[in-house]
Amino acid sequence: MNTSTYLSILLHVSWVLLLLCVVRGVRRHATCRTRPNWFPDELRYASLAYAEQTFSIDHPIKLLARVDRVYRNKGRLTLMEYKIRHVERVFMSDVIELSVQKMVLELASGAKVNEYGFVVVEHPEIPGRRAIKVFLLNHKQITAFYHRRIALLSQTISANHAESISQCRRCEFLKECKKYPESTV
Repeated sequence: MNTSTYLSILLHVSWVLLLLCVVRGVRRHATCRTRPNWFPDELRYASLAYAEQTFSIDHPIKLLARVDRVYRNKGRLTLMEYKIRHVERVFMSDVIELSVQKMVLELASGAKVNEYGFVVVEHPEIPGRRAIKVFLLNHKQITAFYHRRIALLSQTISANHAESISQCRRCEFLKECKKYPESTV
């Protein structure tokens, strides 16, 4: 083959690569445009990795977690949990739930999961959603929660009192509690 044939082949390959880059860019732009307004900016170009999927681990502790949505962007995963509630806020239980999902997903799949996730809150009667960014607990903290729960259930330790009286109002052990008599709550 002579030089002009090589140049012709190189030119055709270059055009094909350029066309592939343009198509990929258009698809990526279209994905970004189709995302709803509430969708987090960090995930604008992310692809859905998992939806409503269950993962489990047996070591270092036995855990089972079902993820709502997990998005992949630049080789890392980001968790998203959907909640329907009358108040637009995140509770500590949401952070713990997402943190357990992170731990299980990392250990079960070997994937890198971001240190943050999103709780998407939707009011049951008002249209619209809001994604709230939360920072997750680490594996050591989740393991400590797990062992504390086991100790509480086996009654080897006693539970602490709630920091908030409003939490006590909904507690099933209110009548037995010595900290807040029933009449004050």
